[in-house]
Amino acid sequence: MYERKVCGMYERKVCGMYERKVCGMYERKVCGMYERKRATRRANSPKILIAAVCAALVACGEPASETGWTIVRDTLPSGTARVVNTPPASATHTWTLVEELRVGTVEGAGPDAFAYLEGLVVLEDGRFAVLDSQAQELRVFGPDGAHVATHGGPGEGPGEFVNANGLMLDPQGRIWVPDSRNGRMSVFDPAEGFVESFPFADGNFYASWNGALVEGSRIYRPWSSGNRRRLHVYDLTMTRVDSLPLPGDRPEDEEWDPRSQRGAFYQETGGGGYMMYGIPFHASEVRTIDPRGAVWSTRDGDPDYRIKRWQPGGDTTLLVETRRPPVPVPTVERDSVIDMMRRMVSDMGVGEWDWSRVPTVRPAVEDIFQSAEGNLWVRTPSGGEGALFDVYSGDGAYLGTASSGLGLHLSEHVRPVVRGNLVWLVVTDELDVPYVIRGRIAPAG
Repeated sequence: MYERKVCGMYERKVCGMYERKVCGMYERKVCGMYERKRATRRANSPKILIAAVCAALVACGEPASETGWTIVRDTLPSGTARVVNTPPASATHTWTLVEELRVGTVEGAGPDAFAYLEGLVVLEDGRFAVLDSQAQELRVFGPDGAHVATHGGPGEGPGEFVNANGLMLDPQGRIWVPDSRNGRMSVFDPAEGFVESFPFADGNFYASWNGALVEGSRIYRPWSSGNRRRLHVYDLTMTRVDSLPLPGDRPEDEEWDPRSQRGAFYQETGGGGYMMYGIPFHASEVRTIDPRGAVWSTRDGDPDYRIKRWQPGGDTTLLVETRRPPVPVPTVERDSVIDMMRRMVSDMGVGEWDWSRVPTVRPAVEDIFQSAEGNLWVRTPSGGEGALFDVYSGDGAYLGTASSGLGLHLSEHVRPVVRGNLVWLVVTDELDVPYVIRGRIAPAG
């Protein structure tokens, strides 16, 4: 996952990258456009009550007919199964998540004083681990929130990190930590610490980890550069065993044309160089890989609520559509962003861009992830503060909806973990102070 800073705003770019060509070479970082926003510690934040979803629970699930939603199944001419979910005119959330544990602090320098969290995994016994990428530390906490252990730290020695950028959990409960700058994947026991490491250098230095451990025996890593879109497949020694095309992949001998990228403004800089600026509110592709190796994704540039499930190197097996009305970008907000970008262009001494390319509606799908039980969670615009989730069964049928509470900001690059009737989330308050929250799911009201 990539972040881009556009006129003071941070936006995600998932499984893709913008580049500039300088002297025939491609570079990923363009004038600080891909920078991580570091958290600062300030005043205390209020306790948060979060609305969420309990689709993983058998006891609290509601049939879609009871929520007023309709579900229609059919088969497209291609043979792809399609599920169309339509909400009633007055749809509302179904369950509530009551906060029962919060780990994080504003003051002090202990292990619960987080700077910038970039990974979260939850063990079967309720322990959880986070990666603080600013401190380059793997920190483990017990089910009661007490600090258990800290592993890693900055450095190049065994078990140390230079640019650790994510976490994975294997079936044995070991934690895998990719470190692109050190060129390796390190494995840790949550209690005992460093176990072993394997050489691994895929060259993606400016991105949060977007790979996944599949069926306990392979690691899938989406990779892209220029017009190349591939899914690299590794065994558990980080030896690449396959490379499969991703949507949008082009032949190696086909020259990449940066001017044709739908999600960016193109600007020549002279001397054969150019820059690309991300278009605010553009519907970038969102993708997640499930533990069985299937991929769920949206299509880059498509703002509608459509998610497909497909097999790498194979066919699309399921299309999930939801007929929620689009959420408009407020005119004041859109005009403000365009005005800031217009001033930036003017300062550079270049002409106007085509501002009609800035969308008037928000992308319908902001993120996708799965619960441990295999339900699909879809984050979609709330139209206000907080976040809204729709939850579906593994076959695409609607199960419920949830809305986050006011004052809560979910991390854009650390996905929640849902297991049984519990949810773990990385959040920040209005002052960008990060926390890990565990909530228990209960029926709304």
